[in-house]
Amino acid sequence: MPAELTTSSIAIYIILGLAAGTFSAMFGVGSGIIVVPFLTLVMLMPQKDAQGIALCIMVPMALMGAYRYHINPDVYIDWRLVLLLSVMVIIGANIGATIAAKASNAALQFGFSILLVIIGFRMLWTSIRG
Repeated sequence: MPAELTTSSIAIYIILGLAAGTFSAMFGVGSGIIVVPFLTLVMLMPQKDAQGIALCIMVPMALMGAYRYHINPDVYIDWRLVLLLSVMVIIGANIGATIAAKASNAALQFGFSILLVIIGFRMLWTSIRG
C-alpha cells in the first residue's frame, strides 16, 4: 500500500532526498545507507518497500554524481572498470532482488543492520589507524 503523501511528509521527503543526494555524492555511498534506515525507522515503511525506493532513486542520483565527478579534472574514472563493474552489478542486483523477494522484512532489516555495523567499524578502524 502506498504511503500517504501529506504536506508534512512531502517536506520530510524533500529534506531526506537532499541529504541522501548530498551525502551519497560527497562520500561515494549509495543512497540506501541513508534512505533505508530513515524510511524504515522514521517513516515506518516496510524494509522491502524502503529498499525498492532506495534502489529506484539511486539511478538519477548516481547519474548526476557520476557526471559531476566525470567533469572534475582532478578525478580519473577508468571507464573499462566502470563497464566491467556495471555488467557485474546488473547480474548481482538480479540475484539480490530474487533473494530479497523470498526473505522476510525482519530478516532483511537484520542483515542490513549487520552490514552497516561491519562497514562502520571497518571504516572507523581504518581511519584511526591512518
